[in-house]
Amino acid sequence: MMRVLRVLLAISVCLALVGCGSTYEDTNGEDNYELQTITEENIIQQNVGSSGFGTRETKLPLGITSTEYYSKNFNGVYGFYMTNYLFASRVEVYVGHLNVEKGNFRISVVCDDEILFDIPLDSFNESYYFEDISGTFAIRVAGESAAFDFYIEVR
Repeated sequence: MMRVLRVLLAISVCLALVGCGSTYEDTNGEDNYELQTITEENIIQQNVGSSGFGTRETKLPLGITSTEYYSKNFNGVYGFYMTNYLFASRVEVYVGHLNVEKGNFRISVVCDDEILFDIPLDSFNESYYFEDISGTFAIRVAGESAAFDFYIEVR
């Protein structure tokens, strides 16, 4: 009897975890990547769960590791970079490539509950600079049924 209860508990936990993420439909057409349901407030507060965000690491010679971010069906808001700056700092965000295949997608640079900048979805080998940054600096992605891959490095 105890074994049956443990199996049922394990199954219910697995089902609960699978049901955590919300799925959004792409209602504005294939060529329009603007978000329809997720708001700027959701991005700032990061109060929407996410599902489908993945990473690929490539180990290069001399101990260098390169991380690429991707998804075939991303939904929600996910912060993949965050740090705190105590003093006014200069921050460079380098975008090696950014490809969006479908869905609605946005990458926002956020500092202390304010969206400073949205990275253009056609960025390739671009650097974006932010001066006198202090406080919590983050990069967040928001997507609605989005398929994408990108490489971003914060320097």
